[in-house]
Order: sequence, then structure tokens, then C-alpha cells
Amino acid sequence: MAQYQSFPDVPGDSHTLDKLKALQLPDLRGRSFLDVGCNEGFFCGFASYQGASRVLGVDHTAGFVERARRRFPACEFLCTDWNHLPDERFDVILLASALHYAEDQPALVHSLVDRLEPDGVLVLEVGIASSPKAEWTRIKRGIDERYFPSMPKLREVLSDYAWKWMGKSVPQAGDPVGRHVIHVSRRRPVAYLLMEPPGYGKSSIARRLFQPAGVPVVSGDELMASVAEGKREAPPKLRDCLAHEYSPFHIDKTIHRAFAAGLGPDLVGLWASQAADADFALDAYVPAEHQQQVVDQLLLLGFLPVKLQWDKVGPRTAASGSQASDAEAFYFSLAGQAAPKVAETDAPATRAAGFVDEVTLDGGCLTVRGWAVSSSGLLPEKMHMHVGARTLVIDRFEKQTRPDVQRHLDLPHALVGFRFSVEVPGVASLAQIVDGFELYDPAGASFRLAGPVAKAFAEAE
Repeated sequence: MAQYQSFPDVPGDSHTLDKLKALQLPDLRGRSFLDVGCNEGFFCGFASYQGASRVLGVDHTAGFVERARRRFPACEFLCTDWNHLPDERFDVILLASALHYAEDQPALVHSLVDRLEPDGVLVLEVGIASSPKAEWTRIKRGIDERYFPSMPKLREVLSDYAWKWMGKSVPQAGDPVGRHVIHVSRRRPVAYLLMEPPGYGKSSIARRLFQPAGVPVVSGDELMASVAEGKREAPPKLRDCLAHEYSPFHIDKTIHRAFAAGLGPDLVGLWASQAADADFALDAYVPAEHQQQVVDQLLLLGFLPVKLQWDKVGPRTAASGSQASDAEAFYFSLAGQAAPKVAETDAPATRAAGFVDEVTLDGGCLTVRGWAVSSSGLLPEKMHMHVGARTLVIDRFEKQTRPDVQRHLDLPHALVGFRFSVEVPGVASLAQIVDGFELYDPAGASFRLAGPVAKAFAEAE
């Protein structure tokens, strides 16, 4: 039995140490390692030396296996062929200078990849025939004739995997073709992450880049709206969190609330579920402090996250609250008044007169529009609403100008209108809220229903 692998005490036909270096094996510390066609176990011995957690060598020649057991008693060796491998998975599998012996070479590659852990690597040392065609070339060797793939053919065999050509291996006397080292892994679906703030062009990039390439785009805003409106299933805690005071104008607050409640994994899982284990692009604002959690969770779900980052070109949009305050201050300056200040929390509430001009219900979302004027001539900073069995504090609403009210009440300004939307889970029609609906100011003054609203309520009863 010829000596193939080389050891310090006995030289062989193979420059085994040089080959070990050329293979560029991953760090084997704490990992499981399988060498298919292990010969006398040189590479198994190295895996054990480096601290692998499990080392198994397989060879169909009993003499080689016996020598391997004597040299490396800490490793396990089996005398069998690659058609009878143990039913287990490994972090690293090595197939060195043996693929050409397989009757069905692609099948052997697929079988070995199937035995990899999700993030495992198959290390192939393989002879590659020189040909521009995707073909198997029958090559005469010193002892027999074998089929070797061309590089185009090898690309076909590996087309379903992620793989990388690592370089040439060590040539051996009598080699009819050059040896090459290829690392092969399972291909993860790619998650392209567009998580920059609003106004950065996420949706435009998604439309121009990913949609023409056939990569589905998952809109975080649309998905959260569907869940909040009860149109899409989601874990109950996530659904309740997204539905709580949901507003398309405050997506950032909804996102912050979900992550603060520890629901980040559920939210990422909801996004990923739309991809069906395929490539996808995520168009969703995620605050910088939570972006790494998105990446980590997608890795756990089996995706390869690719985080896209870019700077906004041109002036950045001012924060909505700041811009709105400046706009209102400017408006009041035109009226010759100072901008009103929010009342102290312990200040007595002032009564206000007001009307509810419009109430609409759409998909569990109640929208209310009207106007109100406090005794100081200003729009109240907050209102209370009784709807169904719930009493809500309305302290975030869109302020609107109402010139009609200004003229009617002879006010110095028109900024007395309001509009807001709130989620009302379980409410499918106005008839369910007619009896208990009321909007009033902190001092308890109830706002009257305008004629069209009163008529709509009467018809709904």
C-alpha cells in the first residue's frame, strides 16, 4: 500500500503540509470537522490539534483507516465510503483530490452540502479541466482515465450555492490538470435593508433598483398599517402595540414603541415572513439604535442581511414638531400676537366652545374633524373623547386654520381647527359608538355635533 500523505517520520507522494496551507480551512476551534477520503488522517489530526469539538475521518481503505487510528487516537475514523456517511451535520467538510472518483460528481457535492450545518463550509480540492465549454472532460492519468469538470461546468454544479474560488492548490507530480480550492456554503436569501430616516429616498431607491430586478420590496409602513387596522395577522402583543394610537404621521413613534416593548424580533419576523425565504428588500425606517437588532434577527432567521447606508443630499427635513411650532409662531406673528404657550399642568382648565364637523370610520380607524376655542381665544392643547367603553386623551392632532370660524366669532386668527385619527379595535360601524360618543375639553365642556354628523349618527342608530 503506497504512502500517499507525508508525515515527519515518513514522506509520501503528497506535499501534505503545503496542501493544508493551500486549503485555507476555516478556524476549526470548537467546530465539527469531517474529512471524506481522509487517507491516514493528516487533516483530521490538524483539526484535533486546532481544537475542533468533533473530528471524523472516512476512507474506504481499511489499511489507511488503521494507520489513521494509530496516529490520531483522539479522532474518530470509519472504514466506509461516501455513500454511507453518518446521518449528522458538520461545520466543515473536506473533500480533497477525490471528487473525480465519484460516478455522479454533482450528486456527491449536493450530498455533502446537505450534511453541512446552516453556516457550514464544504472545502473542495478539485482538478479543473481547461475548456471554455460547460463540460466534463475525460482525462487520461497515469493509472486510469477520469472525468474532470471545466470551470463553466463547475459553476453549473455550484449554481445553487454560495461559493468562492480560493486559489490553486499544490501541484503533484503527474497531475494531468491543475488543482484548485473551492469553498462552498449554502446560499442564504439576501435581505437588503433600507432603514434610513423618512425623506432619504428609501422608496425611490427600492422602486428604481430592486423592483426592476425582480426583488420583492417589503414596505414596513404598509405592513404596520395593515396590522394596526386588523387587515393582517400578527402576534397578539405586536398587533396591540402597533394598533395603540396608530397614525401614519407618527410611524417613528410606533417603531420606537415596538422595540422598547421588546417586540423587535416579532416585528422583524413579520417583515421577513413576507419574503417566503427568498431575497427581498426592506423599505422601513428603523432608528439607528435598533438597526443591529434587525440584522441579528435576520441572521437567526437564515437571511444574509445587507445593510445599505447613504447620506441625504440637500437640506434635511426639519423635525415635524419643530417645523409645526415654527409655522404656528410665524402665523401668530402675522396676527400681531405672540405664539401661545402650553399651559402649566397644574393651571386651571379653561372652558372651550367647539363643534365636531366630521366623524368617519374606515377599517377600525376613527377620524374626527372640527374646531374649538377656549376662553383665551386659542385652540385647547388637549381634548378628551369618549367612544364606546373607552375614554381617550387626544393630545396629538393636526391643527388647521378655519377662516369660517374666525369670521363667525370675530377672532384675531383662524388657527382653531383640528383633525385627528385614532384606532378603535372592534368597532366596525358608527352604530357601535353613537350612544356613547362625546368630545370635550379638559374643563368638561362638551363639543356640539354639527348637523351632518348628528344626521349620520341618527341614521346609524
